[in-house]
Amino acid sequence: MNTMIFKQSPIGELIDADEKAGIVKGYASVFDNIDSDGDIIKKGAYQKTIQENGYRVKYLYQHDMDKPLGKMVHLEEDAKGLIFEAEIPKTQLGKDVVELMKAGVITENSVGILPLVKRMNEGGYREINEVKLFEVSAVTLAANDAALILDVKGNVDLEKVTKRYDRLASLIRKGNISDELGYAIESEILKLKSIFERSTLPMIEVTEPEVIEKDYTLDIYKQIINKLKS
Repeated sequence: MNTMIFKQSPIGELIDADEKAGIVKGYASVFDNIDSDGDIIKKGAYQKTIQENGYRVKYLYQHDMDKPLGKMVHLEEDAKGLIFEAEIPKTQLGKDVVELMKAGVITENSVGILPLVKRMNEGGYREINEVKLFEVSAVTLAANDAALILDVKGNVDLEKVTKRYDRLASLIRKGNISDELGYAIESEILKLKSIFERSTLPMIEVTEPEVIEKDYTLDIYKQIINKLKS
């Protein structure tokens, strides 16, 4: 499936967070370790993106396109992982996030990637050899893409989804979309696609009775289509 996935690395690998210079350096991704999804990212996986689209990759807060922290000034692979250096303007959000990093509240970096070349290893895990990197985010420990549009019970939050699609539709209608904005829009669409696919998977049959929530997916798609037609 061509959907975006998210891979986190401890912000304990943070090299520097210079409040005066507004520069954050750290490892966005680590190679050759099996993550909680049973995946291993191999050295070289980010190289194509770095060469072709490195200038488009943004530094976000919680994978939210509406909460940009800064821009990448350096992306590089070394033997350990993907090193990034981001310049953070002196916005209130930027200053707050740096302080939260220092206080240990922001605990991880996370990459939003689209796997392009992958294979199953004999050990039972998936080896990812090439990805398309869209963004690096500063995230809290439990942050993930689904948390952005799901409610506390894990159901799709129709209002949040509609707002995100409204913003995308508005950006597209304005036209004159730059390469950088187009890259960000592609990233947002892939995030929403991945969440829809997971939220519409068949339910696992259980022996105990449970309350079946209404599936709002069809309603969501109808609203999206109507918005784009208007």
